[in-house]
Amino acid sequence: MVDSSPKPDACTGEIRPPVFAGSWYPATAAELERAVDGFLAPAQSANPHSSVTAAAAPATLGLVVPHAGYRYSGPTAGKAFADLRGARARPRRVLLLGPNHRGEFFRGLATSAFAAYRTPLGLVPVDVAAVDALRALPLFSPHRGAEESEHALELELPFLQRVLGDFRLVPLIVGELGPRDYEPAAAALGLLLDGDTLVVASSDFTHYGDSFGYVPFRADVQQNLSRLDGGAIEFILAGQVGAFLDYQERTGITVCGYRPIALLLHLLRGVVRGRLLEYTTSGAVTGDFRHSVSYAAIAFNS
Repeated sequence: MVDSSPKPDACTGEIRPPVFAGSWYPATAAELERAVDGFLAPAQSANPHSSVTAAAAPATLGLVVPHAGYRYSGPTAGKAFADLRGARARPRRVLLLGPNHRGEFFRGLATSAFAAYRTPLGLVPVDVAAVDALRALPLFSPHRGAEESEHALELELPFLQRVLGDFRLVPLIVGELGPRDYEPAAAALGLLLDGDTLVVASSDFTHYGDSFGYVPFRADVQQNLSRLDGGAIEFILAGQVGAFLDYQERTGITVCGYRPIALLLHLLRGVVRGRLLEYTTSGAVTGDFRHSVSYAAIAFNS
């Protein structure tokens, strides 16, 4: 197992600023706390584990969480992160996997160049020792351009800060992976798994509409989106990573974080089935299904 104890100077290096604060989510600490707590509160009251004692509650090993602007995906993300509350042990480290939306093209996984991430709620220290250990392995290398411009990691952090308090972060942006890359990448990430580490795959689901270049149907869009996303979610819940990747290739479904999700499924093979906590779409928020993004919250528990 990798020795990932924080280095004494873990937060004295360069800090990644909150690039999307004030646009995708609130920019001040007070506003952000109110927003995140507002998303968590109804989710917590609906959580079947909320009435279970901490000693008996199952541990949350992994989550699939959306990362759009909070207006659209915040309630769904709240359902996922509320699953951590009431668990018998809260993780002290988060392995956060996100897709490469805007950065440079690269193969493998981008390791962090920063000592910490800042949000309006404060600093989240990067587990520098874990990052250094991964960087020494095949498929892992820094790609600063991808990390600086990526929202999929940043938008999860305020939720984690409110739910976990202090924790260490292993931020990874997943680039291009071939069919033979998943096993070695997951084996490397598996060196970090212990009873204190949570795996989070940051992903939205179908991006539908002409602006996304994906219009597999034009009639009954809401119902067809639900069926299309449901096919992917079914394989994710069952932990069938091969079937999930085949479904993505066959349908072309625009799940932006399908590679992070596939890595999560590799890492959690053998655990119980996942649980779908929430599914919705931006079209349901705006009332306009000509352009819609889907969101799902999925938890994997021991």
